[in-house]
Amino acid sequence: MAEDIFDNFDLKTGSFIWDEKEVLMNLERKAKQIKNEFAKISKQKSLGGCMDGLYEVNIYILDDENKPQYVLYVYGKKKAEMKKVIKKAIDKFIDNRQYAFNKEYGQLRESFSGTIRCELNETLKESEFWCSEAEETVTLMDAHKVYTIYVIKFDRSKLNNEISFDGNRHPYIEGVRNQWEWNYNSIEKKICYNELFRRASKGVLFLYQYQEDFNALSAMKYENEINKGSLISLEMYRDDVFEEKAKNYDIKLKLSVPIGLVGENYKKLRKLLEITKGESELSLLMNDQAEVFAIGKMKEQPGCNYYKVRFINFLEWKFYINDKEYLTYSNMLPLFPEKTQGIRNEDIELLLDTFGESNLENLKGIIESATKQQHGTMVVFTENAEEEVKRLGTSGILITPTLVSEELVEAATSIDGALVCDEKGMCYAIGIILDGAAITAADSSRGARYNSALRYIEKRKGQKKKTFIVVVSEDKYVNCISTCKRKNK
Repeated sequence: MAEDIFDNFDLKTGSFIWDEKEVLMNLERKAKQIKNEFAKISKQKSLGGCMDGLYEVNIYILDDENKPQYVLYVYGKKKAEMKKVIKKAIDKFIDNRQYAFNKEYGQLRESFSGTIRCELNETLKESEFWCSEAEETVTLMDAHKVYTIYVIKFDRSKLNNEISFDGNRHPYIEGVRNQWEWNYNSIEKKICYNELFRRASKGVLFLYQYQEDFNALSAMKYENEINKGSLISLEMYRDDVFEEKAKNYDIKLKLSVPIGLVGENYKKLRKLLEITKGESELSLLMNDQAEVFAIGKMKEQPGCNYYKVRFINFLEWKFYINDKEYLTYSNMLPLFPEKTQGIRNEDIELLLDTFGESNLENLKGIIESATKQQHGTMVVFTENAEEEVKRLGTSGILITPTLVSEELVEAATSIDGALVCDEKGMCYAIGIILDGAAITAADSSRGARYNSALRYIEKRKGQKKKTFIVVVSEDKYVNCISTCKRKNK
């Protein structure tokens, strides 16, 4: 028994060498935890969706010299290139006497992390890397110090394109990176993203100062109606003259006495917001003292930046800069702006991989029709569709084979269940309830429609039948799932 233990013991580092499979399983668990944390700041889980992997880096310092000997372990999938770059970073760090300097001032934990992150990002440019601050421990019997760092690998292109504002990477991503790196000494530590976003919003002082007021107004009803009004404020700097900037307002109605954005006035403001709801283009207009002084809108092509708050639902509102969505607040928590709704290029590629290009345009047309509908729906494209709907027929309504039109998709969304079509776009049934076995890939945070699609896909994979499912949620988010493995995450 003792011999078995020492077989896994590294005398050089004074530590146990963990089984690679066990470490990978642990990393997979930690990656899931990180994605769950990131899901708190995006309804669509877009930040977690940009992750390409998680790595564990262990640096064993073998002596207390200013240029120490060390042993490096890197764990994770496809780790060889990562290990090469990380070793290069550590070697430069030691050779340039940065190790000695940072050791003297007790900064090795931060410096190891920053050095590795910079080298990875400069060398492997298609990806982006976030490195946790190193956790400093010692091996058995205090033999050697070991620095443990977790590294997230992101798809850089996705990070830039899927979480953006005004065509550029969203400014708050850098704040999330800083907060994550500083707080990851323990995987169990929770990050307060609400406070993170609050601090980051100092770049937009108006949002920083008044977001709690807008949270309160979003919760208030008027005659049992949810707040769906809007409010506009001009961007003001210290030397700006409000009377000059206010010329950008198109004022329709001016109040005799302005109403301040303070708690004692919430009821009065909520009542006024009712005027600005629905199809109305009107908003409450604010002055430079955070007072509502008029009702109106912005003039066309205004000569200054402006902020707009649009209340969407109970405890839900959106913040815009120049009519471009900057943040969404849901249940008083900030979220990255939502991606463009509808089918994406990668979904089209997945469809092409599943069925080829012979009927691609027909299928794309059906999918585009489904994404435009007001209610959630599901469209299933599958081989041997006619036989399949006969098997599932008792759960839905069989129809004479019909080439799907936009009108049919719109009509079918009024009942539960899926449209089932063949790979050419011919529809054989509507209102079908899909079956399938329970699977570990089910997502408890998603609705029944999405999870039934996952179960059905797994069943069709087992039957080796090509299948492609489009799931449109009631919020009009679109997920495409295929039996084809490529891009199917």
